[in-house]
Amino acid sequence: MSSSTASKAGWGTAFSVASVWFGTHVGGGFATGNQAIQYYVQYGWIASFLPMVAMGILALVLKELMTMAITRKMYTYKEVFTELWAPYTKLEISMEIFNFVIILAAVGGAIAGAASLLTSYGIPYGVSVCIIGVILVFLVIFGVQLIVKASAVMSVVILVASFTMYFIAIHNHTGEIAQAFATSDPKVGIGIWKTLVYSGFQCVAAPSMIAASSIINVKGAKKASLLGWLMNGLALSVSCIMLLGYHAEIPADQMTLPNLYICRTLGIGVLSVCYQVSLFFAFISTCVTTIFTMVQKYENKIFANSISNLKIRRVIVAVIVIIVCMCVSMIGLTNIIKYAYGYCGYLGLIAITIPALTIGRKKNKEYIAAHPESVE
Repeated sequence: MSSSTASKAGWGTAFSVASVWFGTHVGGGFATGNQAIQYYVQYGWIASFLPMVAMGILALVLKELMTMAITRKMYTYKEVFTELWAPYTKLEISMEIFNFVIILAAVGGAIAGAASLLTSYGIPYGVSVCIIGVILVFLVIFGVQLIVKASAVMSVVILVASFTMYFIAIHNHTGEIAQAFATSDPKVGIGIWKTLVYSGFQCVAAPSMIAASSIINVKGAKKASLLGWLMNGLALSVSCIMLLGYHAEIPADQMTLPNLYICRTLGIGVLSVCYQVSLFFAFISTCVTTIFTMVQKYENKIFANSISNLKIRRVIVAVIVIIVCMCVSMIGLTNIIKYAYGYCGYLGLIAITIPALTIGRKKNKEYIAAHPESVE
């Protein structure tokens, strides 16, 4: 085995790729605790392990998609899904629809989350959404590079703050967690269905993982999928275990940002400040980078004939995208996670999960059998 092949199959390189998935998953939506309650905690103690099931399904999906990308040397989601659906290549539009809808939902949810943080300081929700919208317009136009450079640091801060909170809160509520396991009557059927839906909308990680797979081989893809499963599944499970102990105590008006409520009850001022600042930045960062990607995609398709100045077109497209996402955010973070993410989950199961695990797996086995050199 050459040094290049060994590197592509190594655990270190696989960890780098798995971290891309982890960064996509563990953002503002995860850190609020809202997703965990909506899809797991409210269904009882089974929330302690169902995240591992959801991330296991997604790990298998991503492994097949990365394998298809690596063996064919196709590193964009459009190429991979065109290959997946061949000879019915027009069905690739299903992935385009999923990607567009989940982006609108994610940005709308991020705006709603950031606005919800501001409302905790007495600012009306509608005003908060407008403030976030104005901030985003300026950052998308002038501050994208700054946000990208700061994202890695703030991601570390939010992870450290979140996991510090998780373990302290679990330690403080071991009795309540034990009681939740002993007394709750789990809703197994709906819990399993929500687990499938969660894995469906988390297929939003697919484009990033396909792009990242350019630095690994097929063995590396298997290792990256395994590491990603452990990293994402365990992180979400720990979050759910903490929330099981606090769920009955969280007031209804605090359910939008349940982790913030828990963090404040711990009485650790520095932790609370770090958590809130990093969470706010996570929301803003998600908005800015995602909106900028949308701008790049549509800047030469919208007003291309009527407006020749590229910078003006970019501003117009950015404003349109931000206004649309602000409108989405007005339904609130909880409703976005419950309904918008839910419908994206249904679409993800149909457009990505099932095809990848059936058609994709079959095509990969046949292609590797015919081209064994493609796995290196």
